[in-house]
Amino acid sequence: MKQIVRTLLLILAITFVACTQDAPKGEFGIQQLNENFPDSDEYVLIETNRGNIKLVLYKETPQHRKNFVNLVKNGYYNGQLFFRIKKEFMIQAGDPMTRGAKPGTRLGETDVTYKIPAEIDPTRFWHKYGALSAASLNPAVESSGSHFCIITGRTVYDKNLNAQEEKYNKTIRRKIYEQVQEPYQDMVAKLHAESKKSAEKKKEFNKLFKFFGEKADSAMADKKFAYSNEQRKHYKEVGGAFHLDGYYTVFGEVLEGMDVVEAISREAYDVYDRPTKDVVIKKMYLVDENGKPIQAE
Repeated sequence: MKQIVRTLLLILAITFVACTQDAPKGEFGIQQLNENFPDSDEYVLIETNRGNIKLVLYKETPQHRKNFVNLVKNGYYNGQLFFRIKKEFMIQAGDPMTRGAKPGTRLGETDVTYKIPAEIDPTRFWHKYGALSAASLNPAVESSGSHFCIITGRTVYDKNLNAQEEKYNKTIRRKIYEQVQEPYQDMVAKLHAESKKSAEKKKEFNKLFKFFGEKADSAMADKKFAYSNEQRKHYKEVGGAFHLDGYYTVFGEVLEGMDVVEAISREAYDVYDRPTKDVVIKKMYLVDENGKPIQAE
């Protein structure tokens, strides 16, 4: 009996160690750190060869925040370049192949293989001046695992914001419509086939789609997006990248160093939007709210 107990304890101990150990290093040397993650904002300092930039990562976008912190702790961004800049729009980084890249080389096409589910809420976090946003090849669905941009942008007019509201609300309605239609796919396929041979079935087919539309319109009543007075004032007086709202996840913002971001965004660049003089991320590390490092540099 004692031998059985000892064996069980040994198994439990091995299991506990296995569950608490960090995962082995994966692509680009990234290790998924197994640790308790605080439900709070996190702060990151970016040291560049043009100056420093301090970021806050929002606790309300936990998946993006945790992933970014993990990459920072792994030193993933150290030595990388801001490989893409657009004056009055943004600066972008996150390609691991930018380290030591030869001048004139097209960059930005390498990324980690995993994606982060979108955490989009433009009513709270929007592409204002200084916003930290995740890049994406599949907007409104998922984000790049490592590419990010910092927004500079230009001022706009109410008509621009009105057009974006209309565009985004169409996107919302389309998604709702698809959700409403999903349970009826077999019925739709059957009626569609029958409607080609029967006028009565064609009426049923059209009636069904009218039903889908009414259900989607009803659901839109409390989901319709509209810019707040604060957002409109900011975009019209300060600037940003309003056209990204609703399609890309904003998961933080610049607290200090927007003068550095601005200077980088005004660098000369080539046909690939790469700065002609390298803008290097010397190091990224976690800091506290006051900017004091909280991990080994």
